[in-house]
Amino acid sequence: MLARPDRLPRGDYAYEVKWDGFRAIVSTEAGLEVRSRRGWSMAGRLPELARLPEGLVLDGELVAFGEDGRPSFPLVGLRVLHGRTGIPATLVIFDLLRVDGGDAMCLPYAERRELLEELDLDGPAWRTPQAFDDGEALLEATSAHGLEGIVAKRRRDPYRPGERGWVKVKHRHYWRFGRELEPAPRLRAVR
Repeated sequence: MLARPDRLPRGDYAYEVKWDGFRAIVSTEAGLEVRSRRGWSMAGRLPELARLPEGLVLDGELVAFGEDGRPSFPLVGLRVLHGRTGIPATLVIFDLLRVDGGDAMCLPYAERRELLEELDLDGPAWRTPQAFDDGEALLEATSAHGLEGIVAKRRRDPYRPGERGWVKVKHRHYWRFGRELEPAPRLRAVR
């Protein structure tokens, strides 16, 4: 599923951190397959994901963390697009699409999330971060830590590929967080 920008929804939602990286669908049903949102094969550039358990199709974000511990889009770009294997990449898993040959996409998000957590997918190059009930508190925490924002997912919704059923709430200051910003030069009007 895709996310559309909007205000923070309330009600029957779960909330997750929005990670700044490359979206990927990862399958271990018949060997490793890693595809970008647009269908580009990335498995050859991410051999460390071959150690994921077999029989899964996962939705997640490929993230490279900078020295400050925050996601770095330039670093993940160097890793995924330019093959710089010295830059560690982490698959941040946020949804389960298939497990042991069974389709999980028809299940509500809450059930898919429960199955995903039961799999305990935390390894050397992948992790499954927690989902939260309090969107406002998570939004505040991600802002304080200089993260991109959050994604809200309706608990009862099935996974619908290509649809914009999730809601993303981005922080306006994200691209400037923690960077030394030089004041903009004053421009003089040409007379």
